[in-house]
Amino acid sequence: MNEDLRLSLANNAKQWLALSLSISSAEKVVFKSIHDGFLASHGPEFMVHVYRTTFEQALESMPDAERNKLLYTFREAMDKAIDEHHDIAAA
Repeated sequence: MNEDLRLSLANNAKQWLALSLSISSAEKVVFKSIHDGFLASHGPEFMVHVYRTTFEQALESMPDAERNKLLYTFREAMDKAIDEHHDIAAA
């Protein structure tokens, strides 16, 4: 591969990465808006139901390794939240 082609491909890859990050950021903004609207309209109990259903559906379609990784991360987040909750309650 000649140097011009290599540089062109590298530049193209950088542009695709920048595009994917900008789309991701835009999607995050839209998701936040929708999420916050549902939370304000329907309350936390409704959102807990949505989160649980989403989580369960995602787990059903994941390969074992990814499922285990997600469940491990979830457990770590739960442990941290429980510790923080106890620290606040004890204060």
